[in-house]
Amino acid sequence: MTHSKATDATFSPTQRTQIKRLPQRREYDRQMIYDILDEGLVCQVGFVVNGQPFVIPTAYGRVDDRLYIHGSPASRMLRTLKAGVDVCVSVTLLDSLVLARSAFHRSMNYRSVVVFGRATLVEAVEEKLEALKAFTEHVIPN
Repeated sequence: MTHSKATDATFSPTQRTQIKRLPQRREYDRQMIYDILDEGLVCQVGFVVNGQPFVIPTAYGRVDDRLYIHGSPASRMLRTLKAGVDVCVSVTLLDSLVLARSAFHRSMNYRSVVVFGRATLVEAVEEKLEALKAFTEHVIPN
């Protein structure tokens, strides 16, 4: 998604984020995206190190348009992300299974968000506290 002002009602699709298959099912509505991110508990963080792709599940928190990814500073994921590599973060909510006699007609109904970007290290004490609060409130509100 492109970065846009928090007052915009929708995110603008880019060449990289535009849905090609079944585009009628896609949404770029900001509130719908926030709702999915706020309902999910685990994100999948994808990145590449020396040509080897990795996808790591982890906790996250959101403050406005900013996603905070949880992890240890000693982990491969955070050491790699702070170097400014491209990253893909996804959150999926499984709503239901569609069952049928034929395997061809079985499916899943889900909502998902995929975010592309580059991570930055949170260094300011105030922002670290804001991120910690976002993680905690996201997993266990109040």
